[in-house]
Parts: sequence; structure tokens; C-alpha cells
Amino acid sequence: MAATGQAKAAPSPHAAVLPYAGFSLRAVAFILDCIVVGSCFLLFFIVAFLPIAIASDSHLSGTEEQWVYVVLLSYIPFVPLFFFVLWAWRGQSPGMMAVRIEVTDRDGEPLSATRALLRTLVWPLGMLPLGIGAVPVLFDDEDRALHDMLSGTVVLELP
Repeated sequence: MAATGQAKAAPSPHAAVLPYAGFSLRAVAFILDCIVVGSCFLLFFIVAFLPIAIASDSHLSGTEEQWVYVVLLSYIPFVPLFFFVLWAWRGQSPGMMAVRIEVTDRDGEPLSATRALLRTLVWPLGMLPLGIGAVPVLFDDEDRALHDMLSGTVVLELP
């Protein structure tokens, strides 16, 4: 009998050995990520108001006011782009690096750019309504949150 399709790849040994990251590790990583993102906001804030700090008067001209809006509003797309790049590149955000956990697909393979983008887009849906999307971590066999379920990812503890 001839083979009719591609052979199914065996799951990575990486996925079979590493345990799933539980709620407490993920919560600590989230808090650390909030500190990093807040620090980045302070940098955007400093850049936005630098012309006012340098100027001798505290009144904003029309150009300076537009500069403030452009810089502060550019922070909004910066945050999702920041996480997308890190998840696609390393599978870890700064908080995840600190607590030694990583996000992979369900087979334990690194995230593709498409899966990282999907995770980036669905993450706010689960976190915005009072973090209710994190509750499934407490009940799921693979310790997945809502955004992990929707994007087909798992978070693993590293050795």
C-alpha cells in the first residue's frame, strides 16, 4: 500500500519532558511584564515631554502638543508589537525569561509568527474583563489560559 500523505511528525521530546507552567509562575511573569511595560511607558512619556522640559516656558505650542500626542499614541501599538516579536523570536516575554517559562505550540515546538500573532491578538480578550481568561489555568489539564486555548499554545517550565 502506497503512502498517501506526509508522515506525521513525532512530538518533540522537549514537550514530553517539561512540565506545564502553573498559575503562580504565570502570575509572577505577568507582574514582571507589567513592570517592564510600565517602564517603557515612562520612556515614551519622557520623550514626549522632553521639549517642554528643555524649553524655558511651560506653555505648549501647536507643534509641541502634536509631538506629545504622536509619541504617547505610538505607545499603544508598541506594546502588542513588543510581545509579538519576543514570542515569535524567543517564545518568552521578559517576565517569562525571569521565571524560566516559555510559550510553545501544543507539540512543544517554537511558535510560528502566525501563532505568535494570534496569541498577541487574543490575549487582551481574555485579560481585559478582570483577567477572567486566566481562570482556566486552574482547571485545564495543560494549565492553559483562554488565550492559549484559542491560539493553540502551552506554557512550559524550563529546567
